[in-house]
Amino acid sequence: MLTFYAWQCGSAIVLSRGSANSAVRHFHQELNDNQYEQIYLEASEGFSEEGKHVELVKFLEAIHTKLGNAGAERLLNATVNAGTDGTFVTTEYDTTFAGGSAIETFTWIKKRGALKLYGYNVQSNTFLSQ
Repeated sequence: MLTFYAWQCGSAIVLSRGSANSAVRHFHQELNDNQYEQIYLEASEGFSEEGKHVELVKFLEAIHTKLGNAGAERLLNATVNAGTDGTFVTTEYDTTFAGGSAIETFTWIKKRGALKLYGYNVQSNTFLSQ
């Protein structure tokens, strides 16, 4: 039984990594194409909280303005957490942008077999420069 459980957990992480990689590439494509509104509309309710629409769009625009277009990303870490509120996949990427590199952390919630953006954090030394 323990072996089966370990296999199930391992399978979930592998499947989630593939789905997350696709979702991150889709996010980057929309970011590169200035489709901030589309990112907002495709995100989960947890990410696109009511009353935060304008702030979120401005946040994404500022990231794109400062870092430029997203290029290659390298997965650093992935975790899957299943609970009563749903299944959450958190992934961390080292991403090369036109204006410098950044560490991006995405939190996804699995809804109807697809990943929807639930949280996003980006850290870059580029933000420290004028």
